[in-house]
Amino acid sequence: MAKPCVSVCLFVLSLFGSAALAQNTATVPHQPPAFTSSVFATMNIQARHEASNRMSASANAMSKNQDPRIVTLPNFSSSFTFGGQTFPFTMVGRDPSRRKTTVIPTQYISLSFSFDEFVDANGNNIVIDNSPIGPILFASPLFNNFTYQTGFTQYEDSVMRAEFFPLFNKDGDNDHDDNYHVLLAPPVSLIPVTIEVPVGSAVAALLPDGTFVAEIDINYISDQLNTLFQTEPIDPRAIPIFIGRNVVYGDFVNQQPVDCCIGGFHSAFVSNQTPEAIFVQTFTFATWLQPDISEFLFGDPTIFADIEPISHEIGETFNDPFVNNIVPNYQLPGFPVGTCQNLLEVGDVVEATPNPSFPITLNGFTYHPQTLGLLQWFEGLTPSNAFNGDYSFPGNNLTSPFQPCPTGP
Repeated sequence: MAKPCVSVCLFVLSLFGSAALAQNTATVPHQPPAFTSSVFATMNIQARHEASNRMSASANAMSKNQDPRIVTLPNFSSSFTFGGQTFPFTMVGRDPSRRKTTVIPTQYISLSFSFDEFVDANGNNIVIDNSPIGPILFASPLFNNFTYQTGFTQYEDSVMRAEFFPLFNKDGDNDHDDNYHVLLAPPVSLIPVTIEVPVGSAVAALLPDGTFVAEIDINYISDQLNTLFQTEPIDPRAIPIFIGRNVVYGDFVNQQPVDCCIGGFHSAFVSNQTPEAIFVQTFTFATWLQPDISEFLFGDPTIFADIEPISHEIGETFNDPFVNNIVPNYQLPGFPVGTCQNLLEVGDVVEATPNPSFPITLNGFTYHPQTLGLLQWFEGLTPSNAFNGDYSFPGNNLTSPFQPCPTGP
């Protein structure tokens, strides 16, 4: 769920080496992680995501008006009308009616975590190493073709083809002469990073099988990402993908968590500006959980499993790259009545529905990308003119258009 409180301010924090970040705030005796019953049992556990727009009003207007000075992901703008009001939007790729293929560069930054506060049975600081997931991520349906109803293609592209089906599928046969695609280029790996998590910025639990899971203060992590944008060669024309393993995030007050669990977020900000160019940087940030940790936190081994969180965030970057696509205020499906928002966030509208992931076995691994909402759901179209009359894809989680927020306009 998009919440503007995620702090992605642009200032440089202390950097300890080119690949390790830390902020020591206190010194206390090291302690082993608490067992499961004493850490997460009293918290409100709700799987969710966030988003934030850190651009000025003028930069937002320029992005919507396709100002040629903006240097960022390739994108196009259009609009829809609901209730007599026009809602402009910007999406990644080219205008689907042109039936062209766009390839988006990607950069991968692996995040591992070292915890000052917690030690293992041998007295060593706990480290959650992210290195094992890189090859599995690169072999996933995010970057490799699989057969969907909308074609043999990448996962995020299959969703874009579903929602823009009436614009590019002129001959009605969904074959390869219908060349609208938005594809991800193979990731370029940047310098792996180990973030040193200080005392009071995390809680941890030890599962019965010896696996560690931690919840980390989302604002502390946001600050660390700020630093990485100053130290890694990140390209505004690419989508940077930050992933950590077996951790979730939440809001902390007085060094204690008050909620759980954020699986990731996406954002956009102006990274540089000259008289001739305005550089707008988008990025995605997500976790990757092992099935036993998903089961422990949510009672479901597929929630936040493997690529589910990052597929959510990349899908939202494709459909709302600058986090400024305003739509009619809607009730979030699966959340309590009155939980509403008005952004075109295609992952949020499915994440709390039953069985939000769409399992795909590829290259010997079963992945769990998340089903995503389609533009037609936000437009309030009845019937939907998306592929097969769908409101979500590839799963049929949404069967009718949005419901207006019951507590607001």
